[in-house]
This record gives sequence, C-alpha cells and structure tokens, in this order.
Amino acid sequence: MRMLLLPDAADLRPATTLLKALADDTRLRIVALLGGGELCVCHIAAGLDISQPNASQHLLVLRNAGVVDSRRQGSWIYYRMNTTQDPARARILGAVLDSFQQLGLDDRKRLAATRASNTCD
Repeated sequence: MRMLLLPDAADLRPATTLLKALADDTRLRIVALLGGGELCVCHIAAGLDISQPNASQHLLVLRNAGVVDSRRQGSWIYYRMNTTQDPARARILGAVLDSFQQLGLDDRKRLAATRASNTCD
C-alpha cells in the first residue's frame, strides 16, 4: 500500500490564505476586473457599483493575502494583480481568472462607461 504524503500546515498556509481571500463574491469580481489590467480604486468601485470605502476594504483583504499590488498616484491608489506568486498560488489565481473570463460582463460594461467619462486625476 502506497502512503500519501501530505504537506505540513506551514506549506498549506499560503494557499489557504489565498483561498480565504477569494472566498467572497465581491473580491472575485475585483479579481476578474483586475485580470484586464491595472485599475484605480475609483474605477473598481464604479465598475462593481459599490462604494469606494467598500471597494477599498475588499482590496485591503486581497492585498494582505498577496493577490494584488498597489501604487499611489496623487490621491488615488491603483491596483494590479500580483505577478510574483509562488507556483501553487499562481496556478490557483490563473484558474480563477480563466474561469471568470465570461463572467462579469455587466461589471466590465460599467467599468468601460466609467473610464470613458471619468478620470481619477
């Protein structure tokens, strides 16, 4: 009989942190939007039709889990997907992004309309 070797808890922690951060509808929608490239928090909020403080709270969870990176430009914060993931986390995020390609069309339409009429500067 072959024994299955399981990783110890420390090896699983990065993946469980990632999965916990992704276990929310709004955060999955944010990840789907950011799959298209860097966005300002004001555009994320408008694209999802949520308040800017609500978007910021979800983005904080994603940033703390290492899913997204951020940079400040003036008074706005811009977010993008973190591209420096370990291989296991990168595969999980890749699968999530691939599965949400067709979802979120309403979010993307709102985002496009907002970006056309509003800049963050």
